[in-house]
Amino acid sequence: MKMKSIGMVIAGAALMVVQANADPNLLVNGSFENIAPATSKVSSGFGAIPGWTGPVAGDTGVDVLGGVKNPGAEDGVNAAYFHNQDGYAEQTAATTIQSGLSYDLQFWTMNIDTYNATWSGAGQGDITVEVYYGNDANSIVTRDYNLGLSSNGNTPGTWVLNDLALAPGDIPGAAIGQNIGIKISNTSTGVAGSWIYVDNVTLVPEPTTCALLGFGTLATVLGLRRRRA
Repeated sequence: MKMKSIGMVIAGAALMVVQANADPNLLVNGSFENIAPATSKVSSGFGAIPGWTGPVAGDTGVDVLGGVKNPGAEDGVNAAYFHNQDGYAEQTAATTIQSGLSYDLQFWTMNIDTYNATWSGAGQGDITVEVYYGNDANSIVTRDYNLGLSSNGNTPGTWVLNDLALAPGDIPGAAIGQNIGIKISNTSTGVAGSWIYVDNVTLVPEPTTCALLGFGTLATVLGLRRRRA
């Protein structure tokens, strides 16, 4: 009977791992696609973008089919663009934060000023990302990414991968059981206008090393017991 119970635990854990791997990204429409009409930019914030919310903004939104400043998209055909004087984009995932899990946020950026400096005088680009629980008043972490004058030293007009990893110890107890969310904004200063492109945003939960080791140990114990039997 004990053997059967242990086997059921392992099978259940394996099923959860398979399910997690099947659709790991907690965010909806992280590549800012599925916009109607799909023929022109959306410069009125993110209220009309599936999965995202944000205030009505003067010049922040989604570049459809690379037709605005034509940098192209990192993933799909669209990319979000953020002006430093207008708005933000945020999304609260339907999934709640679980104890013992790590969370990895990745997103791609391009400092559009480096693609064509005439748009805002080759300004230095800064993007700020907040990970929160419940709503954006409950911040878990807020981090600034300085993109410099040439996309972190890369060739102007190229996409740069950014990463924000959260270990279980980074997540406050009050966040457990609450929905996780992210907020993105352009916080560039010192220039009249700065545009930064963002695309392919993913937020993935990951089991801790200890949990994986525990799963492996349990499977090993079960295997030894079977051989002894």
